[in-house]
Amino acid sequence: MLKKFVSSLLCLMFLVGCGSAGAANASASSEAEKIVKELNLSDKMDTVESRIIKGLFFFEEGTLTDSSVYIANDKSADIVAVFQSEDTAAIKEKVDAYLVSAKEQMQNYYPDEVFKIDNAIVEEGNGQVILIVTNDIESARKTARSILE
Repeated sequence: MLKKFVSSLLCLMFLVGCGSAGAANASASSEAEKIVKELNLSDKMDTVESRIIKGLFFFEEGTLTDSSVYIANDKSADIVAVFQSEDTAAIKEKVDAYLVSAKEQMQNYYPDEVFKIDNAIVEEGNGQVILIVTNDIESARKTARSILE
């Protein structure tokens, strides 16, 4: 009887684990690409290599399980980033530090872009942190939340 209970409990735990990981199973690159397309930013965004992502955000080794970043190839502050991690609080901290730094740089060179950085979308859920800096704040917020649902 105890064996049946334990094996049933284990099966239930596996099924619950499989069912709740739906959003986290999508790759960061597919999620970021989806955001870029939905916000019509494809023409002005380029992907960033993983080693450069670590340099932009100063992530410590092993913090990220997956990541994808698109950054503007023009003189704007636009950025779309999806980070997957077990420690989303640490990721949010690094994203906030990045935004402070980006704002300081833009104030000196492109002051019109500061508004976008001040209104950056940083959403968290399902082991992901999404960062979006763009003009269309409401669409960005809706897109980020739809991905995290």
